[in-house]
Amino acid sequence: MRLFIATNFPEPVLRDLNARIAQFKSRLPSASWVRPETQHLTLAFLGEQEETVVERLAAPLEAALAQVPRFDATLRASGFFPNSRHARVGWAGLDPEAKFIELSRVVRDVVKTNGVQLDGADFKPHLTVLRIRDSWPPASIDLFQRTLSAYRSEPFTVDTVTLFHSKLDPRGAVHTPLRRFPLA
Repeated sequence: MRLFIATNFPEPVLRDLNARIAQFKSRLPSASWVRPETQHLTLAFLGEQEETVVERLAAPLEAALAQVPRFDATLRASGFFPNSRHARVGWAGLDPEAKFIELSRVVRDVVKTNGVQLDGADFKPHLTVLRIRDSWPPASIDLFQRTLSAYRSEPFTVDTVTLFHSKLDPRGAVHTPLRRFPLA
């Protein structure tokens, strides 16, 4: 089964961000937009795993995350991966970055300690909004970034981490929560 560990965002926060994007989306070239119901922050992508991994990780994740204090956060600004000149993924940023980085570090340490290999990619706190197949012209990149540059969502509390099963589907991935882990 394909697994990942993530934190979700409150529906009103996502609704506000997506409403702002909808105001200029029609002026942008073709892209694969992430559906609001699947928007999340991946803390660790585990890939294909045996079902036994869920039980093996549940108790250690619960114990470790119970030591991490819940915190308030906001979505803010935007950018592109790998960068705006070679844009492939458009995202909204997160604040405070350091708290999300620490949360990911705790999750990844537990996962690795319990025998699951992760990719070596650096963790950058972000909410993926779109994926670009064909290059966008600089004016479109600028429009996306300029429109969201001063954006800041209402504050929300990060208080739960979820282990998800992800099933790929031609209409988009379906994410099913398997276990939820509250923060302190």
